[in-house]
Amino acid sequence: MRRFGACCARGLACASTSVAVAAVVLASSAMGQALSAQSRPLGNPTAPLIARALDHENGGRYDLARDAWLEVLRAGGAIPAVLGLERVYTMTGDEDLLLPLLDSLVPLTPTDPQLRGAQLRVLVITGRDAAADSAFRQWRDLRPREVAPYRDYARILLYNARPQSADSVLAEAATALGGTRELLLEVAQLRAALGRWGEAAVAWRETMRDQAYYEAGAVFSLSQAPPESRDAVREGLRAAQPPMGAYQTLSQLELGWGAPLAGWQVIKDLPVSDTVVYVWGQFSEEAERAQAWSAARDALVAIHAARRSRGLQDRAVAERGANAALKANDPETALRLARAARGPNEAPKAELIGIELEALARLGRAAEAEQVLADAAPQLGGQARGFARSIAWAWIRAGDVLRARAVLADGPLDADDAVSGWLALYDGDLVTARRALRYGDVAATDAVAALSLLSRTRAERSPTVGAAFLALARQDSTAAVAALLRAAEELSDAAPLLVTMAARVEMARRADVRAIPLWTRVATGYAQSPEAAEARLEWGRALKRRGDARGAREQFETMIIEYPGSALVPQARRELDALPPTRADECAE
Repeated sequence: MRRFGACCARGLACASTSVAVAAVVLASSAMGQALSAQSRPLGNPTAPLIARALDHENGGRYDLARDAWLEVLRAGGAIPAVLGLERVYTMTGDEDLLLPLLDSLVPLTPTDPQLRGAQLRVLVITGRDAAADSAFRQWRDLRPREVAPYRDYARILLYNARPQSADSVLAEAATALGGTRELLLEVAQLRAALGRWGEAAVAWRETMRDQAYYEAGAVFSLSQAPPESRDAVREGLRAAQPPMGAYQTLSQLELGWGAPLAGWQVIKDLPVSDTVVYVWGQFSEEAERAQAWSAARDALVAIHAARRSRGLQDRAVAERGANAALKANDPETALRLARAARGPNEAPKAELIGIELEALARLGRAAEAEQVLADAAPQLGGQARGFARSIAWAWIRAGDVLRARAVLADGPLDADDAVSGWLALYDGDLVTARRALRYGDVAATDAVAALSLLSRTRAERSPTVGAAFLALARQDSTAAVAALLRAAEELSDAAPLLVTMAARVEMARRADVRAIPLWTRVATGYAQSPEAAEARLEWGRALKRRGDARGAREQFETMIIEYPGSALVPQARRELDALPPTRADECAE
């Protein structure tokens, strides 16, 4: 950046320039008149001069901008000239060159808040602390019952990372004015800067009681609270019949803190009104940006229901909700909203048909998916062929591999397509499946389980593994468990994982009596495997559910001792702490 001092190279003395500027102000009676009438609307001749100065400033021509603002000053536009020069000098790092001008202007209108604010900003920025305190006291003494001197000085100190000094100013304001109600915004910012998060939340809550538009500022300020202080923030925002802005702030904070569903819980039960629907809309947009799809789905479902109850059809909201539901792996809701988003007399949108078919595919409703596509094909034209993959996946989820292959007969998939990978897996072709499933976009649980297994075994073929995954796709738990256990006998390098998968299936259908022997087998027979820690934890949980607190305690303690580096240790500790005390524990107490 070129500094103002560069003018010396053109034969202009910096010091004499500042003196000349002051002399212009002091010598010109017109300047005094301009200052006394500074609230008048701008007109000729200052308006075109200001436009030219702003043009130079926005173009980064700071020497020319400085000269143009000085011309505005001479023409009587004192306030815009001072503010413009302040911006220019800030960009060039020459803020102190504004002080002689301010020393000349301030005495002419000593209570003008814009001149006083500029003076305090420059003094603080340039490190003239004693002069800044003196200028503040002069302004305060001229307006002893006004909030402006305290508010402006506290803000300037806060923005310049001097919260302790700002705290002193606000404490003085509370004494002089009988309270800080008019300074709640500054108090909120100050408390946050000092790390007093609960008090900051209370101040922000009260600020938003009459000024809800400070919600974004509150979120920015309070989002910095460390985890151990967040409960205090929550309590501060929720207390004392909070205004709408406090609810909105807390919901956005929870979203930013990585708890989007907790954020939705904050606002979901608010009485429906236009304002509440707007707040839900803001939350849904933030949740979508954060890819918090479950929270976004819930918000969009609520918005859609609220508008339908008033006889309104918001198809855009329905489509967004369907998309969010699909990404949240909630095909039932995705299907319902996708159909709600379709107009009765409109040609189907390819995007909505895609969502509907994908939802039906995940639900295994293949015949219905085929009918939907057949009905939409005349309007979709050549686009209909592109949905063959979704129909194939629907038949795969329904467990009918032959029908899936038939759908794809006229349009073979790329070798790396996920559907090709699943078809290969069901056939027992682990080589092809291993390659293709890396690029899959199918339901995460299925894909993770398959990829975990394929990365553990070196086997190239296993019809038994294929049968197990096909049974899982058909939701035939009994057949899946039997096939997984047979595969564990065939593939020794993946045996502990296969037995663990079988135990998970039993646990999912709440068959603890069958799951416990499987967890026991992994924990004792494969104690060095990656699945052993999980097996101990789930073994203990199953025993706890069956009322065997002593056996559960033994498994949790064994897991903590034998696998201290496991990521599951915190869960085991929580489970252990939740168990009722034993007689030995009571005696020890």
